[in-house]
Amino acid sequence: MSQNSSKKKNSITSLDEYDQLSQLYSDAWDRVQSGGTGAGYSGIHYEVFNVIRKYGRVANGRDEALSELKKLLKEFEREHLGEKDKSDEDYLSKFDDL
Repeated sequence: MSQNSSKKKNSITSLDEYDQLSQLYSDAWDRVQSGGTGAGYSGIHYEVFNVIRKYGRVANGRDEALSELKKLLKEFEREHLGEKDKSDEDYLSKFDDL
């Protein structure tokens, strides 16, 4: 019997899983940014909460849940996709406040 008997996993284990979670992140981010006008806006965060909980992570709100999901995706990118420094999205976020 393994030492960690928890059924939770703490990282993404396949590219298919990464693609599914990336699509969920994209959909949820679009709906949050739409200001509540997107179909299903009020419910998608429950799906995000459920997903991050499966990876042993917790969040106290929609924004934090999206942040945790993004961290999970970034970890996979660094470990398996050879991300060097920052994504285009990270670079462009520097200009959000201008």
